[in-house]
Amino acid sequence: MSDIPPDNFQGLAQLQGILTAYAPDIVLPLPDGVLSFTYRLVVELVRDCLAKYQQGRISSKYLEHLQENIRTLVQQAEEKSTSGKLAFFTQLAQNVLYILERAAGSLERQDFEPLPYNLWVLDYSEDPGEAAQDNGKKRTGRQAALIGSLTPERNPCKTDYTKIKLFSNGSFGTVHLVRHKDSNQLYAMKKLDREILKNPKTLERAFLERDILTFADCPSVASMLCSFPTTRHLCMVMEYVPGGDCGSLMNILGPLPVPLARTYIAETVLAVEYLHSYGMVHRDLKPENLLVSATGHIKVTDFGLSKLGVIRPTSDTYKPPTEDVTREFRDEEILGTPEYIAPEVILQEGYGRPIDWWSVGIILYEFLLFCVPFKGNSKFKTYSSITRDDITWTFDNRTPPPDAQDMITELLRKDPAHRLGTGGAKEIKMHPFLRDLNFDNLLSKEPHHIPDFKFEEDTGNFELPCGGYQHIDSEEGDTSEGNDWPESLNFISSSQRLSKLCSTNTRVINMKNRSHLQCVPQKVQNTQK
Repeated sequence: MSDIPPDNFQGLAQLQGILTAYAPDIVLPLPDGVLSFTYRLVVELVRDCLAKYQQGRISSKYLEHLQENIRTLVQQAEEKSTSGKLAFFTQLAQNVLYILERAAGSLERQDFEPLPYNLWVLDYSEDPGEAAQDNGKKRTGRQAALIGSLTPERNPCKTDYTKIKLFSNGSFGTVHLVRHKDSNQLYAMKKLDREILKNPKTLERAFLERDILTFADCPSVASMLCSFPTTRHLCMVMEYVPGGDCGSLMNILGPLPVPLARTYIAETVLAVEYLHSYGMVHRDLKPENLLVSATGHIKVTDFGLSKLGVIRPTSDTYKPPTEDVTREFRDEEILGTPEYIAPEVILQEGYGRPIDWWSVGIILYEFLLFCVPFKGNSKFKTYSSITRDDITWTFDNRTPPPDAQDMITELLRKDPAHRLGTGGAKEIKMHPFLRDLNFDNLLSKEPHHIPDFKFEEDTGNFELPCGGYQHIDSEEGDTSEGNDWPESLNFISSSQRLSKLCSTNTRVINMKNRSHLQCVPQKVQNTQK
């Protein structure tokens, strides 16, 4: 039997108690980027399961896939987390798995005995019935201890780094070249303004970006070393990718040669495939967010607008309906760089992973023709062009080769249900424009372009925008004692890369900083304002 009538599985409704008490919009993120990310994913899986339960769409294959994903997340959290304190997350995951296993086991019986609340409520010290009804407001000693155990044992801070120069300036903050004092290695420090982060949605995006960068382990995605607050900023220390971005590269080279454009797009596809496999949707793919490494390969960066959805299967074991993929998010936000935004976002019809493939199509067009296919002299006219206009193939006497034209056409289908990539990245990899590439060893191939450096601290491959965004950048008064403002709560996080980089006798526990860390997951204030 495949489908489970919802009336037979009242026990699945107990997942609502978990979602109510521990959803990311109820509690602040955990002070460990890896655990925070995997925790978010489990909650999204619970949310998806509840939605399907209410719609009567639970199936045996779906439950099997769901349990497999959660077990994999637990394993990866254990491997990647630097805190060594997994009690809160593993307890949550085990309780969800217990409910799902009982549901799967009742397929033949066609019944489902309600799960005793005291098996899944994490706070055993209070009445479980009350805990399920208090919307996460009550947090007692047991749960506080679990969250407190996640506090990083080695706190990175601003004084670990020497600032060298500013090399990027965006709407949410600045990026500086810094040198790690202990290792003498160069890094990029992204500094987000505290004033901007007073907006709850912006603060939530900052935490999600931190979690994505801490968890991500893909050579085509920029990685993060650590994060921490100061009195004026939230800081994220990331690998420095010295080759600049593809937008700056095109301003030097003009349109890219077809072999180079093909390779860059293929490596971008690898990055997006990795992100989508964990439910991440970038939402702001553009040449400026594709960095060129010292060895000439692409790294995707800037996850400040990213969304996190549900992990989808990479095999054919369980195929989600097209509607689940193309209309995964129903918010009405129109965020991103206008020329790269997909039509379904502009029309506010709901959107999902296919919006990233639309952006890849725009980028490929721009690589080859040195312009975007849809543009107007205002944001409104640009949006109108995206939703209504056809593609023009010749610009300044340049025309893409036929196989590139076909791939761009398929990526820029205005209906996401028919867009190349909606069925998975393999659709794009098999397209004639990319078919001759071996994606298994793509990053080991000799690149078509190696960036040029005059000296180690050369940032000349980046074009610093003139004027525009104004950010507080004075070092005076901007200290590492940044835990006294609520927005910085639990932002300190270290990746495995930092643990491997730093010697144990260099980084010591900063007891003063630890005492300021809030251990109890408090309600996020003013989220509706």
